[in-house]
Order: sequence, then structure tokens, then C-alpha cells
Amino acid sequence: MLKTICFFCKKNYTIDRSDTQYQRILKNPKARYVCKSCNQSMQREAQTTTGLNPDHIDKYDKYLR
Repeated sequence: MLKTICFFCKKNYTIDRSDTQYQRILKNPKARYVCKSCNQSMQREAQTTTGLNPDHIDKYDKYLR
């Protein structure tokens, strides 16, 4: 378990091995953590700003996720 702070919302989080960013932060404690809520918000904002949807860029990518 690692304690970290979200780079955007500044809330405290405790993450475990199930979090996709766990290994990166374990290797580099100075690495920035972005919580799932902020990450999804940034993705939605980027999609509405650019008008691009990841599913439309690479039709095979959605099968790999």
C-alpha cells in the first residue's frame, strides 16, 4: 500500500497493486499520481475539445483494452 496525493485535485489516496500507477510510483516516489476521477475528467475534456474519440482512431485498439 502506498499513500499518495492526486496531482490535480490534491486529495490523499492509498493505492495498492491493483492500481495501474502503483509500480510507476513505487519505482519513482516523486512521480505524479492522477486519480481515476481526474483522469476520466481530463479524457472527456480532451475528447470534447478535439472532437476525437479513441474508438474512432484505431478500431482494433478497443479489443486490446
